[in-house]
Amino acid sequence: MALRSVALAAAIFSALSPGALAQLVTVNCAPLTIQRGDPIVFPGVISPHVHAVVGGTAFALEESNDRAKAANATTCDKILDNSNYWQPQLYHQRTDGKFEMVEMQGIAAYYIDRACDYVDGRKNCDNTPHAKAPPAGLRMVVGNPFLRTYDHSNPEQRAISHVCLAQVGSETPYLPTTKCDRLRAETFFPSCWDGVRLDSPDHKSHMAFPAIGDYNTGVCPKSHPVAILSVFFEFFYGTGAIENFNRWVWAMGDPTGYGLHGDFLNGWTDQAALERAMDTCTGPQGVEAAACSLNVGPNGPGRSSRQEVEVAPPKEDVGLNGPLEKLPGNNPVTGQSIRG
Repeated sequence: MALRSVALAAAIFSALSPGALAQLVTVNCAPLTIQRGDPIVFPGVISPHVHAVVGGTAFALEESNDRAKAANATTCDKILDNSNYWQPQLYHQRTDGKFEMVEMQGIAAYYIDRACDYVDGRKNCDNTPHAKAPPAGLRMVVGNPFLRTYDHSNPEQRAISHVCLAQVGSETPYLPTTKCDRLRAETFFPSCWDGVRLDSPDHKSHMAFPAIGDYNTGVCPKSHPVAILSVFFEFFYGTGAIENFNRWVWAMGDPTGYGLHGDFLNGWTDQAALERAMDTCTGPQGVEAAACSLNVGPNGPGRSSRQEVEVAPPKEDVGLNGPLEKLPGNNPVTGQSIRG
């Protein structure tokens, strides 16, 4: 699975915020399961739409963070990371109306030092301490599956994007309307925590985007004063294999792409090691450095691997066996593809 290098990722994040080269750690993960499970938003019941999931093998319709930590294995290349990361599954709606699944090839998850704690009068994050690691037990969601329009003034919507790889200038908030060699679907989570709650009824209110800066960098608001490492997903889809292209559709019946969303369930088995990562794993050798706190066991690029999920998914055909007449969950396509 040829994902981008840490050095290239650092350059990209630096470009997002001139003069602020981010320190980051990358976790690469192979696919785990594709199913209508979502233990954050729909715990214990079947989700309305299909998700592509990576990470710890304990993923199930109902899953606590402690259960995630106790997983038998992980599809990620950091063996301490039993977290689960998920986004909706991508489909191609053919000209005959049927839906064929697009292969989800794997992900890169970044932990990025880009935000800083609220301090009265603070205007930027220059010379501030590292943000804290996402706390043990954290669960959070970014994005809204029901969105079919775009508001650039909303930081949460700016945190969602799509990239047709090998096409210059192709990053857009909406799904591409042409065939891509490969599609990268991106979700950037809020980096500011209220310091108390590990979840909230809407799975968002305990978190916030920076008040000074942008969705991906800056000073936290007084209401959410604690800066944590920014969590950023890139899910890769093998869109180049699709023939006779018609249109892409996310699993919730979204052809616009504005409804893309992501979920994060913290399952790191050594929270102290994650806390030390910015100090020990961001030098020239990155996570390969002997002193890197995450360099435990068989870590390293290319070592992410497919694993069996421990709890069998709901028994239904989500498209793994061929084209479907309807999207699982009977989600009608709503909205129009966006012409850039």
